[in-house]
Amino acid sequence: MSNIDLSQLITPETKVARRRAEKFAELADLRWKREIGGLDLEEGLRVNTSRESQAQIAASVQSIQSGLLKGPVDWKLETGWSKLTTDQILLMGRAVMHHVQRCFAAERQLAARMEECAGDLSDLDLPTAFDEAYEVLKPAD
Repeated sequence: MSNIDLSQLITPETKVARRRAEKFAELADLRWKREIGGLDLEEGLRVNTSRESQAQIAASVQSIQSGLLKGPVDWKLETGWSKLTTDQILLMGRAVMHHVQRCFAAERQLAARMEECAGDLSDLDLPTAFDEAYEVLKPAD
């Protein structure tokens, strides 16, 4: 039998610090899941916002802007195949860019609020707080 007193190794402060770190990791995961979880556009269209899709959309926007791509373009949305005009691709690119930026801004805003709070943050409802921050950051049309 060991004579080590484990209660001296895991202090209340250590427990609080661990729980806070878990909450910050949970927030980052929540932002990532929202970021790549897709986006609803007008006319009932749903866009895949995985990192790969973000890159494809950005490349298409750049190709349009440099004159390399002319529409209409076949595009597979989460809601199925569609022929998109270059204007629709540009709008999709803008919407995805705003969505991604809102996700990061919401995470940053919420993380700053969490830093100001004392304790282990166990009472914080992260999904609700994130949704509220995300909605406040909605761009003006």
